Amino acid sequence: MTQTTATRSQWIRKSFIGETKLPLVYEPSEEKDILSLTKWIQKNQKEWREDLETYGAILFRGFPVHEATDFQSILFATEEKKLGEFYLGTSPRDQVVKHVFTASELPPHYPIMQHAEMSFLDNPPKLLFFYAEKASETGGETPLTDLREIYKDINPEIKEKIEKHGIRYRRRYDGPSKKARFSLWKTKRWDEMFGTTNLEEVEKISNQNRFHLDWFGKDSLTITNEQSGFRIHPQAKTIAWHNHSQTFHYQAAVSEVWKIFKKQKTIRSLSVALLLTLLTTIKRISGSESHDVHVTYGNGDEISAKEMKSISDVFWKHLVAIPWQTGDVLIIDNLSVSHGRLPFTGPRRILVGWSD
Repeated sequence: MTQTTATRSQWIRKSFIGETKLPLVYEPSEEKDILSLTKWIQKNQKEWREDLETYGAILFRGFPVHEATDFQSILFATEEKKLGEFYLGTSPRDQVVKHVFTASELPPHYPIMQHAEMSFLDNPPKLLFFYAEKASETGGETPLTDLREIYKDINPEIKEKIEKHGIRYRRRYDGPSKKARFSLWKTKRWDEMFGTTNLEEVEKISNQNRFHLDWFGKDSLTITNEQSGFRIHPQAKTIAWHNHSQTFHYQAAVSEVWKIFKKQKTIRSLSVALLLTLLTTIKRISGSESHDVHVTYGNGDEISAKEMKSISDVFWKHLVAIPWQTGDVLIIDNLSVSHGRLPFTGPRRILVGWSD
């Protein structure tokens, strides 16, 4: 690690891992208990928040964080006014304690592409908190990308289209009548996402988020909504790439899995890449209406496979993948930095919280 500016607290030191400046790492210089850490976070709001605004992510490593309640005590120590309890995202998650959830229940071989949490909402989470309750044997990193750099580096023609038209999302969900929790193309059911089967409540939540609802079949649902594609940070006033194109586009997963194969060089990653390439080819031949998760420009024009690949290339150019260590706590500025998940082997349990 490379030493950086010293913190005002004598027992916490700051550094970077290798040449990367994402994330900034906080480590104890002497043994302390969890209460010492939460008190430090509470009393040094200005310091860690300035670091978070500058670097986009800070990692607490080597502290005695042993379970979900320890992690939740860190969330409380940040004094964020509204901690998350309601998740309108797509991945299946399990609630552990009031403000703490499993990060994702998707299978270990399934990659999660870079995204800012719930960027398709009008008001996405402000901060994200991750906790490595159990780091995996191999892989399983939560890679990060500075979305401010992505905005600067993206193809100007793509940027111009998004500035002019924005982004349109379409998601199709099975309903309570389907027992499967997720599939390759759809994730959790709409009743899991909304947290209710009460249709009046579903309509209310949808109106609050400008979701257009179309019901079909027995109890299946299509949700459509639009966003700008970029966001300006309310404090720093920086502008960032902020959309789910690299997650919802049918071509995105193919670009991702081949890059993962080049990184991991395993038979499993090759098998996943070949299978997903075949399935995506079938999807492409079937046409965009067959895609249960789809993204276009705001005027309905398709984002081409070539454009999607160029977006993926820019993300991987800036991507930082640091292996988890059990006990790590990562705080991400969700308006400046994206995250994902690389495939893994062995037991792995990453917990997550957020502030609205």
